[in-house]
Amino acid sequence: MPNARSKWKDRCIYRIVSLFGWWCRQLPKGWALQLGHGIGLLFYHLIKKRREIASNNLQMTFGNQLTAAQRQEICKASFINVGKTCIEFLRFPQLNPENIWNEVTVEGKENLYAALEGGKGAIVFLAHFGNWELLSLVYGALIPDRAKAIAFPLKNDLLNTYIWQHREQMSLKLIPRKQAVRETLRALKNNEAVGFFADQNAGSEGVFVEFLGKQASAARGPAVLSLKTGAPLLFSLDVRQPNDQHRVYISSPIYTEPSDDFEQDVKVYTTQMLKQLETYIHKYPEQWLWLHNRWKTQPRD
Repeated sequence: MPNARSKWKDRCIYRIVSLFGWWCRQLPKGWALQLGHGIGLLFYHLIKKRREIASNNLQMTFGNQLTAAQRQEICKASFINVGKTCIEFLRFPQLNPENIWNEVTVEGKENLYAALEGGKGAIVFLAHFGNWELLSLVYGALIPDRAKAIAFPLKNDLLNTYIWQHREQMSLKLIPRKQAVRETLRALKNNEAVGFFADQNAGSEGVFVEFLGKQASAARGPAVLSLKTGAPLLFSLDVRQPNDQHRVYISSPIYTEPSDDFEQDVKVYTTQMLKQLETYIHKYPEQWLWLHNRWKTQPRD
């Protein structure tokens, strides 16, 4: 049970974040994004550990394809993108199912509708790219009351409620990680779409596949559920535009076909999802979350 001091700390953090969010919503959009730019730069200079992780990831991925100065600029731009994403997230209450399309365009929404026509639901492989938080609003607006996503609850209950309310404000519902399997199966049975942020390190429970030239532990969930339920797989992400508008991409559905080697099937379809992400990383390297220790878990020899 949390003690009185930790509860007091949680309340203080919640009040600071909620007050800062209110203030961000009073600013003109351009000023708010400039603030996000500055916050990203501040984090870049202050958070040495994450800066080093991002730099090492870029070195491992691109090697001699980029100079040290180019890697540094991509690393810095990635932090700036995170700063802008945080500010945009705090401004979510200003968006609704009508005005969101003033800031977002969707490429491939017909693919989402086609996937759901099969009646088995859809499993959406999501990536921490562009403003990934915006995807919760986009899917909630595209398919009202038929979109869900897996999420990890925060330990700070007040802050968790605040953040989940922002994500759920357009009908998308979040599924706590501990209830993921049961609730996902129920959602697919009801012909709903379920999103998984599946581009980060999955630890010892993941499936090892090649990602950006190195073995990486990837989440098994999307491929496993697709193979077991027949729900098609979709790949989706957001790309920030130069003017800070957003374009959300939704791939054509992939209809998985189980073979007599289930583990190999999981690898094949997980690799297909990550290959699509690789294409976007090479095209817009500054928009992926490099500061995450993606290759922390490696196969045992």
